[in-house]
Amino acid sequence: MSRSVHGLAALALGGALVLTGCNSYSCKNDECHVTVSGADQILEVNGLDVRVIDIGDAGVTLSVQGSRPAKIPVGETAQVGPVQITVTSVEGHKAKFDMR
Repeated sequence: MSRSVHGLAALALGGALVLTGCNSYSCKNDECHVTVSGADQILEVNGLDVRVIDIGDAGVTLSVQGSRPAKIPVGETAQVGPVQITVTSVEGHKAKFDMR
């Protein structure tokens, strides 16, 4: 299964929602491969809310289902909420990670 998703970033003032970037994911056997462009957005991936807080040279900071944010360096794996996430690459404002 392959899907395109649009990220949503909530603005603090007025509670408005803004569509940002173009993102995608595909899932097979409970593992999802995710590509995200831009930080400060929330994605729905395989029924879970994934908040992309920051994308930088050092890695990606995310939270899942309201968990405590985790900063994950490229090539590393961390438990984030109910899932394990491995950041596979970061190029500018674009990041790829696997989620299981």
